[in-house]
Amino acid sequence: MILDNNKFLNMKRLKYSKALILTVVLVVIGLQSNLYGQNEEAIKRAKQKYFSSIRYNDFGVATNAIYDLMTLEPNNASYLDSLAFLYYESNRFASAALVSNDILRFSPNNKLVLQVGAKSLEKIGAIDQSLKMYEKLYTLTDDPYTLYEIIQKQYFMKMYADAKINSELLLGKPVVDRATVYAQNENGNEIEIPFRAAILNMQGLIERAQGNEDSAKKYFNNALKIAPEYALAKENLNPKKE
Repeated sequence: MILDNNKFLNMKRLKYSKALILTVVLVVIGLQSNLYGQNEEAIKRAKQKYFSSIRYNDFGVATNAIYDLMTLEPNNASYLDSLAFLYYESNRFASAALVSNDILRFSPNNKLVLQVGAKSLEKIGAIDQSLKMYEKLYTLTDDPYTLYEIIQKQYFMKMYADAKINSELLLGKPVVDRATVYAQNENGNEIEIPFRAAILNMQGLIERAQGNEDSAKKYFNNALKIAPEYALAKENLNPKKE
């Protein structure tokens, strides 16, 4: 089952821009600033190839350049980070997940790679594995958006008791009342809504899944009180009959 996040909520996007990818590689190159030996010119050419291809949004060539660099500098594991980002940016989610898993074997607390891996696994429908990565990421960051991702995965896996407990935990975090997220209005336009509204909507879905319809509607109504244009909450409050 592939989890369609867009149907529920556009959380913080994991869309890596040229600037971010370049930043990652700048770190990599900084670790290898002292070129040496007979590979010096080849390494320079591969790095130039990488920067040029990123500049022109050619991620296929950029990926090829990273493989060149990995061949020339096999002991430099940091190139794998850039490879994972490139695969994700190119919508090659299975490859991004595989590379992320390899990185996490020797760098288990790499937060960015945990996020890439979790999102990639979600994209290919491996929700249980995605959940494990998000749980690991949450232990490292205490990030409320990551906890919301965990709640979503638990809901889809019918872990309703865990999802309900975590949603209450999330609502108790002070940051929630200051945070906003992206959702859609009834015209399909993207809008910002209070994070609390999204969590309340999620709680309504959890209640409905357990057969508690009256309670579910209370949550949807509460979500709409603070986000009147929140289309998904409206749809959930008055679902269309099939």
